[in-house]
Amino acid sequence: MSSTSEKRDSGFELKSLPNRPARKILPLPKGSRIQKRPLPGPSLAFKATNTLPTTAPAADSDGYIPPPRAAHTAIIKVSASASFMSLVKRARKALENGPQKTKGLPLTARMAALETRKSGKSEAAGSEGFIEDALDDVVLIATGKAIQKVIEIGCFFQREKELIVSTRTRTLQAIDDVVMQDEDAEEEDQVRVRNVSCIEVGIRWAP
Repeated sequence: MSSTSEKRDSGFELKSLPNRPARKILPLPKGSRIQKRPLPGPSLAFKATNTLPTTAPAADSDGYIPPPRAAHTAIIKVSASASFMSLVKRARKALENGPQKTKGLPLTARMAALETRKSGKSEAAGSEGFIEDALDDVVLIATGKAIQKVIEIGCFFQREKELIVSTRTRTLQAIDDVVMQDEDAEEEDQVRVRNVSCIEVGIRWAP
C-alpha cells in the first residue's frame, strides 16, 4: 500500500504550504558553476528621530515584514568563521557609541534622554507593531551555519539588565549566478533565486 493511500485511509490529506515554492530549483547544467552574490542587507527606513514611516516595508516570500531601521542602527553581518569575542566587541562598541547610551552623563541629561526614549517607545507601540524593532541600536544578521553563533551572542547579551535583546526569523531571497565554464557550451549563463533562512538579533538599551 502506498503512502498516499495510507494517508487517505487515515483521514489526513496532504496540503501544500501557502509559501511553498511551485517547483524545486532545477539541477545545474553540466560544466557550470555557481557564483553567489552578497545577501541583500537591510535598508534604512527613517531617520533617528521620533518620526515614523508612513508605509510599511514590503513582505517577503514568507509574509515577514522587515522592520524599519533608524539611521543610528549598526548592522553587523555574522559569518560562520568570525570570532565570537570579536563580534561581541563590535556589538558592544556600537552600543557604547549609540545615541541612547546614558551611562556617565549628568543626572539632568540622563533623565532627559530616558524620557525621550520612553516617549519614542510609547509612540512606536501605539502604531504598527514593526515600528518597535526600529529602536534597536545594534542588529546582528546571520544565515546558514552562522545562525548558531548569532543565537549564542544574543544569549550572551541577555545577561545584562541594561539591555533588551529580541530575536526575529525571516527569509531572504539570495541571487546566484550560474556561469558556464566552457565558452563553447550550448547553455547560456543563468541567474536563479533561492530562499535562505535568516536570524536577526536586535540589541538596544532598556529605558
